[in-house]
Amino acid sequence: MLLISLMLGGVIVWQMEGNRLDTARAQVYALASDRANETQNHLDRALSVVYAMAALVQQAEGKINDFEHVATKMLPDYPGASVLIYAPDGIIAHAVPITGNEAAIGLNLLQDPVMRAETQLARNTGKLTLAGPLALRQGGTGLVARLPIFWDQADGTTSFWGFVNVVLKLPQALDPVKLPELSARGFNYKLWRIVPESGQMQVIMASSNQALPDPVRKSFSVPNGGWTLSVSPTAGWDDPVGLTVKASVVVLWSMLLAYLFKLQLRQSAQRHDLEQQVHARTLEIQASEQQLAATLSAIPDLLFEMGLDGRYYTCHAPHSRLLMTPMQDLVGKTVAQVLPAEAAALVLDALAQAQESGFSHGRELMLTMPDGPRWFELSVARKPVAPGQEPRLIVISHDVTARRQAEAHVAKLAYFDPLTHLPNRRLLADRLQQAMVQALRRQHQLAVAYLDLDGFKAINDRHGHQTGDQILIVLAKRMKEALREGDTLARLGGDEFVAVLIDLEDTSTSVPLLHRLLAAAALPVQVGELSLQVSASVGITFYPQAQDIEADQLLRQADQAMYQAKVAGKNRYQIFDAAQDNSLRHHHESLKRLRQALANCEFVLHYQPKVNMRSGKVIGAEALIRWQHPERGLLAPAEFLPVIEDHPLAVEVGEWVINTALTQIGQWQAAGLELPVSVNIGARQLQQGDFVERLQALLAAHPQVCASSLELEVLETSALEDMAQVSQVLEACATMGVRFALDDFGTGYSSLTYLKRLRVALLKIDKSFVRDMLDDPDDLAILQGVIGLAAAFKREVIAEGVETVAHGTALLHLGCELAQGYGIARPMPADQLPAWAASWQPDAAWCKLP
Repeated sequence: MLLISLMLGGVIVWQMEGNRLDTARAQVYALASDRANETQNHLDRALSVVYAMAALVQQAEGKINDFEHVATKMLPDYPGASVLIYAPDGIIAHAVPITGNEAAIGLNLLQDPVMRAETQLARNTGKLTLAGPLALRQGGTGLVARLPIFWDQADGTTSFWGFVNVVLKLPQALDPVKLPELSARGFNYKLWRIVPESGQMQVIMASSNQALPDPVRKSFSVPNGGWTLSVSPTAGWDDPVGLTVKASVVVLWSMLLAYLFKLQLRQSAQRHDLEQQVHARTLEIQASEQQLAATLSAIPDLLFEMGLDGRYYTCHAPHSRLLMTPMQDLVGKTVAQVLPAEAAALVLDALAQAQESGFSHGRELMLTMPDGPRWFELSVARKPVAPGQEPRLIVISHDVTARRQAEAHVAKLAYFDPLTHLPNRRLLADRLQQAMVQALRRQHQLAVAYLDLDGFKAINDRHGHQTGDQILIVLAKRMKEALREGDTLARLGGDEFVAVLIDLEDTSTSVPLLHRLLAAAALPVQVGELSLQVSASVGITFYPQAQDIEADQLLRQADQAMYQAKVAGKNRYQIFDAAQDNSLRHHHESLKRLRQALANCEFVLHYQPKVNMRSGKVIGAEALIRWQHPERGLLAPAEFLPVIEDHPLAVEVGEWVINTALTQIGQWQAAGLELPVSVNIGARQLQQGDFVERLQALLAAHPQVCASSLELEVLETSALEDMAQVSQVLEACATMGVRFALDDFGTGYSSLTYLKRLRVALLKIDKSFVRDMLDDPDDLAILQGVIGLAAAFKREVIAEGVETVAHGTALLHLGCELAQGYGIARPMPADQLPAWAASWQPDAAWCKLP
């Protein structure tokens, strides 16, 4: 009986100990569950800001111009969030607040060794991912939540844009959960997670570094992962005192059956204590629900739980003025019954998208409220439900009215001048483009008038910018009133304005408007006690024109015409001269093409022989430039040299001719042909202050060529422009051994007067005299005079334009033996001249002359 009593007592003790341990673990599990739920709820509230940020990115198409302003306003509404981050392509571009977070700017989250794995996990899964704790670049440790954003492409695929992040610094971010209170209540705890890439435990918060003996664990979900809270009593699960008492009871069971009643009473007391604990736990749960309700009340946005059909099931509205229907009448109705048809359709579309993909954000709708229009941005997330349960979705409606109003204000600043409130350059470009399209469609003309105030700068400098601004405001108003409805007056900046005059029957229709503009600008302006007055210079151009033209070209034309009005005396208008502008533009284009031809080695030299008609000797050759044009073929000098006559390019081309001729002389010498070459020198090249030095440099580059092999031909009219300077140049060149010839001799006005001052070795008779000498007695007389003059001044003489044997015969009769012309040989490429020189024979008639 004693043995049975002892065995029965042992069973009872074992059951009692098991009951006690189960009760204790149940209590601790309830406590752990409560803390875990609070932690999860707190994280959900803090991390909801990323969806609002994602909605901003989607709405702004990836470019949040006022990110710092918006993020700064959002942070206080999401307790626990300490830093908001905007990272296109995974590279941190903005962080708010920036103070203390400067080190994070520019960090590539996809390559950072600390954050790479979980950043790639977020991008690959497309889900919000919570990582940490980890060391932050800006200092300290914390949790980082990243939400990847993808763009929908036209082919149905998506492309990765980047991340929106929120940083929760530890341990501050989890302070509201009050985990340290567990220690005060006699429990050790450890909040931990399993690191995805390593599978190792990572401690987030703990009461100590020691391992917990057989803890109670409560796991819960966090974005794209899970956390676990482990809790165990500080003193452990064993109850040595109770176990000793129970053991004593077992020992005394057989002797003291009376104690059984006492033990039963004790168990009853324990049951009562448990009921008290359950009651206390119930009160704690009620308090937690009240705290959750208070948290919801602190959320500034509208929050709804809705069905897929748009039916409202719950509603949170901190401000009833944001609702179209009173909150008590909202639940049970659908969006189609509450909102206008267009807005209801938008909400239903967002619900369908969230049901399909998990979330929807960036949709924006406008509602007309009693206090005016308001804009709301929707963020919708799918709520987990039990299998078979109707879909539920959480809808956050964020009031973005202030942001839209700010954007409208910014848009106004972007398109209107802040001083005069006239359209600025950007809006002018848009209106001018539209006016040009309308002018073509209606077959009317439009005018662009560029206006600059005369004398405004002097007033501004003397009386100050405030006075100047007042004048601009008054004159802008007057000039705008002088125009018609539909015309545009814009301010480009400073005292420059542009008027676009539309629907003109012809150019004359603009004249009265221009006079009204000039009159309005010239009226006195009263600023305090000052009466100030300016005028205006206006340049005007018209559209359409003979050639296609862009809007910016019209403005440049009007600007050029305005400058001409200034030059002409101000306080007037000047019409743009398109023909003159086309001529100048063609000239500039020709210069550009000739410079390109020089760079591309498209110029070549042909050589026309010079001979002694009596002896038959080839005495030299004249180098004549040609242009081997890629499309037009070989072009004569008259086709292109006039374009560069008064341009610095003429000097470059002239030096190219000298250098090429020297190279050719050297090549002929190497082949056994000694042949001097003459080169024409233009007036601009000859009048260069450093002409002699540059010529010396060219000769020095060809040391094998004797300077006397080079002859420079200068026009008589060029030589007489600056006799003193040209005379000095000829003297310096003669010292170097370079000969000079006076080309086209006889065409100048002062040849006889100044010939003795020009140290030239050769006079070239102009071909105009030679060509007509056989028929015109006057030309023959001039030739006789020139040849006699050359003999008197001991100068050689050569005749150009010898086209026939008769011309040569007549020249020989006059005493001129040297000649060149088509009757002797046409200009030829350099490689043909040696063979020609070797085979040339003078005409027999020339050789017979005495």
